[in-house]
Amino acid sequence: MPFNHYACRFFTAIILCWLAGCCTPKPTSILQPVPLKTATESNVALHVIGVYQGVLPASADQRPWWEQCQADRAASGKRGPVTPGECDAFLRTGRDQRTVTVNISDDSKPIILGLMAYEPVTWHIVRAPGVVIQKVILGAYHPQIIEGLEEVQVDVYSYDNIPCPRCVQKGHAFYSYERVPLEMELVTGMHATSFQGNYTGGSYQIFKGMQ
Repeated sequence: MPFNHYACRFFTAIILCWLAGCCTPKPTSILQPVPLKTATESNVALHVIGVYQGVLPASADQRPWWEQCQADRAASGKRGPVTPGECDAFLRTGRDQRTVTVNISDDSKPIILGLMAYEPVTWHIVRAPGVVIQKVILGAYHPQIIEGLEEVQVDVYSYDNIPCPRCVQKGHAFYSYERVPLEMELVTGMHATSFQGNYTGGSYQIFKGMQ
């Protein structure tokens, strides 16, 4: 009788160990880091520019929108607290006028151009002869406009919808003006060749040999 009791416990322990080995989740390749090509390993160059906002034209009112609103209220003789929505027109105008100009002269490799902004920006892209833009990766929060690359596909990762003839909404929004987001490198499969970022960005250059 004691022998049967100990034998039962022994075989039960073996079965439990076997089940634990069979049923424990195994690591999968999904959780492993995705290998990214370096700039030298890739046959294209990833140049990334990030801003929080663009610059206003020289002809625009350079004061913050709330100062413009206060000045307009004072000129109209309005007193008392600002009512909800009263300053929205000044906010929209200030946002919609902001631009960033990107001059590209690097013709050593086809380029994937990464553009990122939080506020609405009109991107003016100026290419030197021989420059090939393979694709644009656009990370943003508010709507963006890209001028100068009408024939290039734009893969969009934004919060607001960005309609344009060659825009394709790909996924969730990401953007940064301090670093290259991991998402930017994952969707391109490579490390960035160069990164430029500012809170307020006006003009950028992309040239041969930059890092």
